[in-house]
Amino acid sequence: MRRREFVAAALAAPAAFSQGAPTEGRLLREWWYEPGPEQQARFRVNSPEAALSREYGGRPEVRSSGMMQIKVEEDLRKLRGAELYCELWGGHPGTRNKRVTINGRSTYAIPDVGTEREHCTHQYPSIPLKVSDLVPGWNAVQFACDQGMSFWGHFIVDNACIRTQIAPEDAGLTGFQAAVTAEAAGEVVKVRLGATDPGPIAAAEFQGFYEGYEENGNGQGRDWHGFTKQRKPVAFVGSSWDTSMLPRQEGMRVRGHLRFHGQPQLVYETPPSAEFQAGGPVRLYRAQDIPAPFWSRAGKRHRATIEIDWDPYKIERAELHVVVWDGGRGNTKDHFKLNGRPLEVAGRGRHDVLYRVLPLAPIWLRQGANQIELLSDTEHHGIEILLPGPAIVARERVS
Repeated sequence: MRRREFVAAALAAPAAFSQGAPTEGRLLREWWYEPGPEQQARFRVNSPEAALSREYGGRPEVRSSGMMQIKVEEDLRKLRGAELYCELWGGHPGTRNKRVTINGRSTYAIPDVGTEREHCTHQYPSIPLKVSDLVPGWNAVQFACDQGMSFWGHFIVDNACIRTQIAPEDAGLTGFQAAVTAEAAGEVVKVRLGATDPGPIAAAEFQGFYEGYEENGNGQGRDWHGFTKQRKPVAFVGSSWDTSMLPRQEGMRVRGHLRFHGQPQLVYETPPSAEFQAGGPVRLYRAQDIPAPFWSRAGKRHRATIEIDWDPYKIERAELHVVVWDGGRGNTKDHFKLNGRPLEVAGRGRHDVLYRVLPLAPIWLRQGANQIELLSDTEHHGIEILLPGPAIVARERVS
């Protein structure tokens, strides 16, 4: 087959093609957990003590056993691999030893990204599974945790799926391959996607590898960035990627995630592009004194500081990056402040994760200590600032 190439916007249908040569990627089939009628809106996992607690034992959350069933209709003998992917909140600061067991066979640790150190967290782990742990049909996926230092050992799995790696011929895509190329023109990176046969492709999403703010909560600044929320991509890059608010750097890469007409479960992950360099005269300033936990409720105010070594007059442009879990601001008018200036980081109190990138006027900043304040007066849930905490990205004014 001749390979043809196209430029595509993230989540958009492909456009015009030309010639080239592909390399092999991974073809995955996603088997998502679908909650039943008795399941609460959120899938909750509790430590064993929770149901016996005088304070929390009567709460509806403790009725969850932490066991979900995921249907996988595959011939396991043909699989090239398998993994479990989760959209995961927290949970309660201090919760320890989050783990998952597949069909009573192998138990896998869920990476700790700060919860055990009593921070507020979120994460999106992809956990490789032994194919021998699966069954063709309903798979019992048992999540568990320990109370640790928490008042109530608890976390939430907002979404989960078992991904099976299959051969293209087992999905009617015999010979299919695709690859991406990336070319930096100044601070804009043009991404091209080529495939042996573009006809089956319905949409393309592009993911960047670079050094930047750790919006997906895994604590790795230099990494594949972005995550999913309600199964949809967040903080992915487009086919025309503006890197003007990233520090100038080498070793950047892009990969594609392709969707197919008539087969919504399928996703093809291309190999990474060749390395390239991009970015601008930018610095990332992280908070250094993050409270553990950075969680305000019942009128308790929390603060953190971001140190900036540039004079604000030297700054051309600036942004605040922050990830919150929005349990509600209550009646508080100004729930989040930077140097006394209110900023809107919370939403409608829907108990969901929100990644915010807010423009800042350079004159709002100070050379030296910049103070963050968080305040909510809701009785129970409040607002959590999730790791890695707030950060300021500043671009130098170049004369």
